[in-house]
Order: sequence, then C-alpha cells, then structure tokens
Amino acid sequence: METSRRTLLAGLGGLALTGLGGDGGVAASQPAGPAYLSAGRAQDGTYHLAALNTSADTTSRIALPARGHGAAVSPDKKTAVMFARRPGTFASVLDTRHARHTITIDAPKGRHFYGHGAFSVDGRLLYATENDFDGERGVIGVYDAHDGYARIGEMPSYGIGPHDMLLDTTGDILVVANGGIATHPDAPRVKLNLDTMRPSLAFIQRRNGALLAEQRLPPDLHHLSIRHLARGANGQVAMGLQSQSTPDATHPLVGVSAGPLSHIRLLDMPHDALNRMRGYCGSVAFDSSETVLAATSPRGGLAVFWNVVSGNYLGQVSLADCCGVAPMIERGAFVLTSGTGAVAKVETGTNGVSHQEMQAPSGTHWDNHLSAVL
Repeated sequence: METSRRTLLAGLGGLALTGLGGDGGVAASQPAGPAYLSAGRAQDGTYHLAALNTSADTTSRIALPARGHGAAVSPDKKTAVMFARRPGTFASVLDTRHARHTITIDAPKGRHFYGHGAFSVDGRLLYATENDFDGERGVIGVYDAHDGYARIGEMPSYGIGPHDMLLDTTGDILVVANGGIATHPDAPRVKLNLDTMRPSLAFIQRRNGALLAEQRLPPDLHHLSIRHLARGANGQVAMGLQSQSTPDATHPLVGVSAGPLSHIRLLDMPHDALNRMRGYCGSVAFDSSETVLAATSPRGGLAVFWNVVSGNYLGQVSLADCCGVAPMIERGAFVLTSGTGAVAKVETGTNGVSHQEMQAPSGTHWDNHLSAVL
C-alpha cells in the first residue's frame, strides 16, 4: 500500500459529512450549469467531454487527451472529473459552469484508472477505482479536491478489477463493483483470469477503508462481471453485468441489492430481450423517483426497464448502439445516448414504454455513459 492506514486516517481525520453548505444553488452572476455530461468522439477522431442541456442539445465541449469513460460530479455541481477509459492514466478536472479544463490528475506509478470515481458528500475527497496491475489487486485512490487533487492515500477494493463505484445514501459507505477480471497495461484488453474470476459487490467504510460487507453471485455465475452501478430509493443499488462466457448465453444481466445486509437479486426479463443483449449490459440508471430502473446494451441496440418496487418488467426500446442513460426530471423518463450520435427520450408508464428522438445522429459519437448533473 502506498500510504499506511495511519497516514490515510490522518488525511481523512476531521472531515465531517457536512452536506453541500449554503443553499446549494447558483448565484445569479454565475453561468448556468449543464444538465448532463458525456464523453464523446468527434468526426475527426478527437475526444472531448460534452455538456448537454435539458433538451439534450450540446452547449459546450472540452477537449480530452484521449478517450473518456465515466464522470464524477461534485456535490455543488460546479466540478466534474472525467476519467480515462481503462487502462488510461489521466483524469481531467473540469469547471462545468465555465466549460474549461482546470487540472489533470495523473495516476501514480504502477496504477491506472478504471474509468469511474465518486466525491464525498462535502466535496472534499475524490475516490477513484484503480488497478495495482503488478499486485493484481484493486485499490481505491483517495484525492484531496481542496489541495489540487493531491493523492493522500488508498484503500483496497477487496477484489480484482474494481470498475464503477458510488457513495451510498448515508454518505459513509463506498459501494464498489469488483468486476473480477485481472488485466495488465502491457496487454490492455486481454482478460487474464477468466477461469478463476470472482466478481463482488463490496461495501467499504470510506473513513478507514474497512470492509463492511461483500456480496457475490452464485458460483455457477462467477463469469458475470459486475461492472456498473446506480443508486435507488432506500439504499438500493442496481448493477449491470457483463458475461465472460459465450456471447449467446442468456444469463441474467441486471441485479439489485438492498444494501450491505442484503444479497444480490437478479432481475427477470423476457428471453428475447435477454438474448438480444448478447451478454452485455453497458450502463444502468434509476429515474428521478428512484423506483424505475433502466439498463442498456449497445451490442443489442436495446434499453430495458423495470419497476424495482413491484419487480415488474416494463418493456424495452430499440436504439442502435445505445449505452448512455440518465434520468430526466419527469418520473419514469430517461435520456438515452448512442454511439451513432443519436439522443432519445424514453417514457415509462402504465401503458408501457415509448421513445422519441431528441437529436438525430450528429458530429459526436457518444461514449458509454451519460451523467446527470442537475
């Protein structure tokens, strides 16, 4: 470990969970912030972070040095950190109100980013999923946002290949999706341990790095890598899975957990939709009521929806290469983004699921994730 537990605790000591502070609003003299953020690729092959408004129109673009993946948004919404796609070693800190880059965080020697991170509730600390590739273990890097994002320590992720991560509703627990897949930057897209992979959902005390709970899939489903997470009502955590077995296998690809004292419950869906997903769930999100869950599959050109309170499958929509998904203000409504450049609005309700195009394919090929800001 780069920093001892004592040093880590010293860096964390006294950082109370104070919330946003003030009214959490935007002063009249400040420019309005974006509604959504997504990484993208332009027609000329360059990469950028795009800010979108509530109508899904792009309002600004900020250049990135390489392909981005997921964005962590600060509690006051003024800052976003876009992480490089695995096995990238940069994270770009961005001023969302003025659409400009401020700082680049470099992964320390022997580490690379996995593409996701999360802020503490007070905005003081940034947590990032990282690979200790020579040690074949996952770590959570801890960065001080009030000190130029200096790296002040790390803690174990208690698994291999930590990908997505979020802060639970208490603000004290980091929930980490350990995908279970060992990789090395010398062969960045090669999966080194498929026969022995052990994915897990880890609940970690963020103040001291202690493992509070660990949830796993049944042994016969050990090849389902836990990749992406979303937080719902009453502490529920949804997870998107990616199968490392044959692409035509119809194993469940979406699960939920009610918290550290619970277990993973896999959601049922029609066989034809599951077959279309081709073993790959790209992103998950809850709606604004935190009761309707969306999951996407770019391989299948499909988005699927559940009511997680009743457990009912609500339906599906087709959109080529769709992966990014985020809630709209309206209950049961989502924005979908596609690698083709298309953007669509989806509405779920008692009459099923419908969608309409908000933006035709344009000059931006949207990457995997869409982050809601406002």
